[in-house]
Amino acid sequence: MAPRASQVARESPRFKAEAKALGLRVRQLRLARKWTLEGAAEAANLDLKHFQKVEAGKLNVTLVTLVRLAQGFGEPVGSLFRKPRRPK
Repeated sequence: MAPRASQVARESPRFKAEAKALGLRVRQLRLARKWTLEGAAEAANLDLKHFQKVEAGKLNVTLVTLVRLAQGFGEPVGSLFRKPRRPK
């Protein structure tokens, strides 16, 4: 049986790069607020493990999760896709 298109896409270099960039941006927003992982997950109304996977770039994030993250950070959804700055 051939893999589904979504499975193939998740293994692509582009998907992995985008997921990592989103995770870095989420981490950047969290650290800028001096929030713990627990505090950020609570602010976004997400399970801690789910939040950790987003930040690690290990998750295929849904629109619902993107909206919850943006609300938690008090940011527009589009800000989650700005190129993350490298941490110092």
